[in-house]
Amino acid sequence: MIKQFARSVLPASTYQYLWKVKTGLLSGRQHQMLMDRRRKGERYLAVRVDTVSACNHRCQYCYTLDLTGHRTQLMSLEDFEKTAERLFPYAHSLALSCAWEPTMNKKLADFIRVAARFEVPYIHFVSNGAFLTDEMIEAMVDCGVDRMAVSIDAATPELYEKIREVNDLERVLNNLKKLKELKAARGVTKPVVNINWTAFEENAHEAPQFAREHGDLFDTFWFWHLLPRMRNTVNPFHRMDRKKYFSVVKELRAILGNRLTSSEFNEDESNKPLGTCNRSLENIRVEPTGELEVTCSKHKLKGNIFVDDFADIYVRNEDLFERLYNKETDFCQNECDR
Repeated sequence: MIKQFARSVLPASTYQYLWKVKTGLLSGRQHQMLMDRRRKGERYLAVRVDTVSACNHRCQYCYTLDLTGHRTQLMSLEDFEKTAERLFPYAHSLALSCAWEPTMNKKLADFIRVAARFEVPYIHFVSNGAFLTDEMIEAMVDCGVDRMAVSIDAATPELYEKIREVNDLERVLNNLKKLKELKAARGVTKPVVNINWTAFEENAHEAPQFAREHGDLFDTFWFWHLLPRMRNTVNPFHRMDRKKYFSVVKELRAILGNRLTSSEFNEDESNKPLGTCNRSLENIRVEPTGELEVTCSKHKLKGNIFVDDFADIYVRNEDLFERLYNKETDFCQNECDR
């Protein structure tokens, strides 16, 4: 709320300067707290696991469209169990997705059950929802997955297909209905269903329509601006100006109230982050091969989680982490103001 207010009343240059100062003042303290938790044997990592490197949609704004020569990789259940044993005890949150579509791995239900055994305090994932199976839905509900974020960015099949090159919106909505019915039958509220709506000139007008027509299928709604990433050179969509963006936010707020839980806008279109992002400092991404990286970076860690305990991997990469914490090396490649 404070961040949004500051953006609305301050010139962009002033906001950027103050954000950098704030980040600089707090980063040392955040690092100290993180390391205190690590030394005490407490959970100190936000872990993101891609068990498959594939997607059934081709969203035209997605940076993965530019990954030429990409080869699909799949993590086995056996390797996932190794990952869980060697990494999850250090995690305070676990995302069963990061860059790809988790339901492309047909073992996702089993992975959810394994993850639940390690009692990670917060388990979630992002999906387009099209390939959810009854078994996956049951595993989510029975294991108490905290949140599933569903990427939807159109209310009509025509625009949905234009954005994603597939037309399975009805299938996605039917899967959300199944999840809603099972939660009601079990008498539970988890997983919370969140809609991730990536907003741009060509689709923002359909967000209020979706909220009105399908508001009973989700709990919260995130309305994100199209990030100024340069990694996708074929992106045919366009960022909105501030006035238009917040006119849609106002309309959504009237429909959803406090269920509209996030709306952001980066005035700076120069592809520069507003300050220094700290998200990467505790976020570890696991690839289907067991290799690890510091999230949002090109920094690969020495070691493989299928073989090494993360405590050993951390020690092996301590020099890199120190350079990251001290801002002595560039780690953020997305420039997305996170």
